[in-house]
Amino acid sequence: MAYFNLIVPVLLAAVLGITITSGRHKDYHWRISFWAVFISLGLLLMDFSEIMSSKIITYNMLGWNPPLGICFAVDLVGYLVMSLVAVTALAALVISRREIHDDKKEFYALFLLLFLGLAGVSMTGDIFNLFVFFEILSIASYALVSYSGRMGSVASSVRFLIMGSFATSLILLGIAFIYGSLGTLNMADISRSLTNSSTTASLAGLGLLLCGFSFKAAAAPFHAWKPSVIRYTPLSLGLMFTAGGTTIGLYTIFRLAATIGGFDMSWLLISLSLLTMVVGAVLAFQTHNLKKLLAYSAISQSGYVLFGLGIGSYTGALYHLVNLVIIDMLLFAASYIVIRHFRSSNLDRMGGLGSGNPLLLASFGVGALSLAGLPLFNGFSSKLIIYIAGFEVFPLGAIAAMLVSVLTLAYCSKMMFMIFFSNMKGDSRISLDLDLKLVLVILAGLCVAFGVFQSPVTDVMAAIAGSGLDRELYIRTVLGIGGV
Repeated sequence: MAYFNLIVPVLLAAVLGITITSGRHKDYHWRISFWAVFISLGLLLMDFSEIMSSKIITYNMLGWNPPLGICFAVDLVGYLVMSLVAVTALAALVISRREIHDDKKEFYALFLLLFLGLAGVSMTGDIFNLFVFFEILSIASYALVSYSGRMGSVASSVRFLIMGSFATSLILLGIAFIYGSLGTLNMADISRSLTNSSTTASLAGLGLLLCGFSFKAAAAPFHAWKPSVIRYTPLSLGLMFTAGGTTIGLYTIFRLAATIGGFDMSWLLISLSLLTMVVGAVLAFQTHNLKKLLAYSAISQSGYVLFGLGIGSYTGALYHLVNLVIIDMLLFAASYIVIRHFRSSNLDRMGGLGSGNPLLLASFGVGALSLAGLPLFNGFSSKLIIYIAGFEVFPLGAIAAMLVSVLTLAYCSKMMFMIFFSNMKGDSRISLDLDLKLVLVILAGLCVAFGVFQSPVTDVMAAIAGSGLDRELYIRTVLGIGGV
């Protein structure tokens, strides 16, 4: 029954994504989308105890066993990522109800297809279907970016399409190299084959996959698409691309490094991470557009996850990934309120909200301090684990990461000042609906809770990371064999 609950998100999103264009009741399309994602998340949570005990749940399509058959394989890491994607989608839908008019029925059909692609990537057990799900989410993304029909959105979508097609081509070429040299597409079978021997073609294929996945994660120097896309899309979509899409990109890099293996990519990931951290933070400090600042900040923070993967601190990397999703949801929800009030994402046109908006001020403050990694907030807890591991493996890299946190505090302070404490530029009091208040309170509370209760959260993340690193268990479970 567990495997059925795990594939329901994919089946439900696929069916409703096709049929949702019917119906004329007010909020019909939004309600269908919301309940589809909510039910998917509920079914995932129902299987929590079972997947914690069994570690990996597999399902072979039509009874065909891997490596020949199509296989879904969900371990604790994949389960965590699926849950994060579903929660992100719910938060995005709360915002979209106000941003997107309900007559935009195709928007929600595309939204569900985007959710389908994101969920599918976290579940699949072979690299070709990984490519298929990436294509589904990419096509939905291109259409959603251009959906408003405005010139900036269309131009951004075209650039996104061109760069995304290049990244997808790298992934497909990498798959071809791997299949041509190893004769298999199943991740567990690839890992077993690479354990015994590797070829130049297979290593080249892994390198191409890393480049393609880095684009999906918006890691520098593959990050250029993200700020433009976030700037010209509704914040609900920006949240899906930032918290959802980046999470999936980082997950595939984790899967490549921890499950497939083949060669030591530690220094590649460390180099990529430091470049991503620095470039994102510098550009975030320079911009005066709130949406672009959020995009650049997300790019910079994903560098910490990559740094954790590179130095072998998988617990810290997963902990920070979870924290980033929470922080992104909080800041995007709060930013939606601010941008709606000022009818602009230009920070120079904002100001004066520090009086009369305590909840909004507190939400931005908690999000900013969490991003910067100050004590008692969740960003500090995960960064501390990464710093400690970094000083053992690569001290200069750890120092660089700490300096980037200082720069993060600087651009977050600039953002806070321009929104709340610069000159009054309009009515300062903003009326908030109950659901938005609840979202802000819950997310801000999680930022504090994950920072204060660091020890139990770290234990959970360590258990999840340990499951993802058990390559032998993954191979035995997926392939159904007694040993490697």
